[in-house]
Amino acid sequence: MRLKRPKPAADSEANLIPLINVVFLLLIFFMLAGRLAPTDSAALAPPRSDSPQSARATPLILLVDRTGQMSLDGELLEETTLAERVAERLANGPPHLQIKADATLEALRVVELLDRLRAAGAEDIDLLTLAREE
Repeated sequence: MRLKRPKPAADSEANLIPLINVVFLLLIFFMLAGRLAPTDSAALAPPRSDSPQSARATPLILLVDRTGQMSLDGELLEETTLAERVAERLANGPPHLQIKADATLEALRVVELLDRLRAAGAEDIDLLTLAREE
């Protein structure tokens, strides 16, 4: 009586190699794609809004944190140089400006900031908010 030997498992392992290659390629792709989006230079919690937001071309973005520290497209600014930097950027770049302000920033500071930006030549200004959760 002869016993049959089981076939070696080499065939099933050979079929897994292309699958493993594809999984690793997908892993590398998503690791690289996740880094393409720029992050904000300050930690912010924007206020919420009931109004819908429209999509536009890439604007000039001004970040203002709760202490009043400002960053224009990733470059930290002092309040004294804000007007000239905004005027330079608006002359060479997009025609509109978006402001991402922290929700805890005083409203009077936001109004003063808007006045300074209008004096610097910014006419199209958006204050970014989050939609309210219902």
